[in-house]
Amino acid sequence: MQLNAVRRRSILAATLAGVVAATSVGGPALAADPTGSITGIVRDTRGAVVPDASVAVYVNPSSDAVQELQADSRGRFTISGLEAGTYKIQIGLGGWSEWAPGRISNPDQAQTYRVRANRTTTANSVVTATGFLAGRLFAPDGKPLANAPVNVTNDNTASQHATLTEADGTFRLRVQPNQTFIVNYQAGALGQYVPHTFDPAQATRFFVRSGQTVRLTDRAAALAGISGRLTDAAGAPAGGVNVSFINVDTINQSDTTTAADGTYDFSGLLEPGRYKVRFSNADGRQYAHQQPDYDSAEIITVASGETVVVDDQLLWVVAPQ
Repeated sequence: MQLNAVRRRSILAATLAGVVAATSVGGPALAADPTGSITGIVRDTRGAVVPDASVAVYVNPSSDAVQELQADSRGRFTISGLEAGTYKIQIGLGGWSEWAPGRISNPDQAQTYRVRANRTTTANSVVTATGFLAGRLFAPDGKPLANAPVNVTNDNTASQHATLTEADGTFRLRVQPNQTFIVNYQAGALGQYVPHTFDPAQATRFFVRSGQTVRLTDRAAALAGISGRLTDAAGAPAGGVNVSFINVDTINQSDTTTAADGTYDFSGLLEPGRYKVRFSNADGRQYAHQQPDYDSAEIITVASGETVVVDDQLLWVVAPQ
């Protein structure tokens, strides 16, 4: 029995020796993964988690990001496969960003996080609580303005945030805190600014603080228009003639073409204001009413919700279409 036991031990030793020899001949054992990871949670200054924040890791903030991902609905993120070294982390918040550990806009002042092989570095951040612009918009007839595009523009940086109104005309947009904004929305063919103006210089400026919701309500101004009928020098309908509507205050221009019977209709397609009307084709050009140039042209004022009729006769004959 003792000899058998010795023999079994000898066979086991020989087997282990063969395994070691085979390992030596085949090459070294696989090395451990030389990379590390960064994990963290993004919260705001109110203590709330920031869902879906974008997270980008940089070796050098002036170069492209090494990796980018999106935090989950609880503000958590983990970035794996990072080579050992030092990194800075940018947190995107939907139109603006801060550098970890939060409330830092200058990357030179951002914290540097060291990553070691087979280790996880924690990089929690507390970012400035966002602001919100919310409101309710109505059409010129007083009904809720549903599914209307809304654009909120940062008055300092010109960056924009966009959404659509709900069926009841309401909207809510997350915006960069401690900034000033103007609100533009689509009501019909043209956009206008709160409060019901077509001139951005006259738009209300809304300052939104961190953690604040600024609310607004606006009823859109009704658009205006110009229509009419054009005949040529012989009194025949002047079809296929270009009609231009030039706003004398903004110099914005809109155009249409007369139908075969000489009529044109640009109702509900112009912002209220003062216009000059120009008729032109390959044979000539004139302004209403039979004026040769812009300076002598009649100024036609159209009010909100109004369509002004401008008929005219050309000083030349139009070839039949």
